[in-house]
Amino acid sequence: MKFTQDPRVKVARKAFAISWIFFGAFVLLGLSLSYSLGLKPLIFGLPRWLVIGAVLVPTVFVILVIFIAEKFIPDIPLTDEEAEGEKNQ
Repeated sequence: MKFTQDPRVKVARKAFAISWIFFGAFVLLGLSLSYSLGLKPLIFGLPRWLVIGAVLVPTVFVILVIFIAEKFIPDIPLTDEEAEGEKNQ
């Protein structure tokens, strides 16, 4: 019996790696910007670190994650084609 790896596993591993790299970049950028910026000047009455670290960075990363999901992670069926063929017969 020869074992063949499901191609969905390869896609899932790629998506897993992309998501962890993306999350690491988000945390690193968000924390570094929030920590490095001071309390003044104020933007809309809020400290600059809060506006950039908690509003601007997440907004940019939400737009980036939509782009990454559209371009780099393919849409694959989650059902097994062999099992469906057996059910229909």
